[in-house]
Amino acid sequence: MTITLQAVNELIQSLESADELSIKETKVMALAKAYQQLAAENVELKGALTGRAYINFIKANGWNVSASTVNGKFLNFADPEVDFGSMVFAHAKKLVDDIKTPATDRIVAGFKADGVEEWVSSRGGRWNGTTEEALKFAKQLREGADKC
Repeated sequence: MTITLQAVNELIQSLESADELSIKETKVMALAKAYQQLAAENVELKGALTGRAYINFIKANGWNVSASTVNGKFLNFADPEVDFGSMVFAHAKKLVDDIKTPATDRIVAGFKADGVEEWVSSRGGRWNGTTEEALKFAKQLREGADKC
């Protein structure tokens, strides 16, 4: 089953216009809003490494389009001073590092917390002190990735 972002937006509008929501409707609304956040993050991630973003980076770092130079060096000459590979990597890393993904971070934190809880349940009551600390850590993970 495929659901579009437009369908999710319409669902949210419909639920928000209701006077009172049931528990199930409240959960559906929360899920729909999380879907919206993930969709927005996905768009941001996909758009980060576009050709336009790369061109803007190169221009900001000395590219003269009309003369085909970067920092005064002609592009058609092999010049060890112009390390385009490093420039591209630095640009891509900066673009990706600047993207904030709180919804994705929450989901990943939830996966980690699930793993901790699974480990605790596999202990069968052994290592009580350690398992209590592990459960506290799992709770911290669930409260937010930025708090750990």
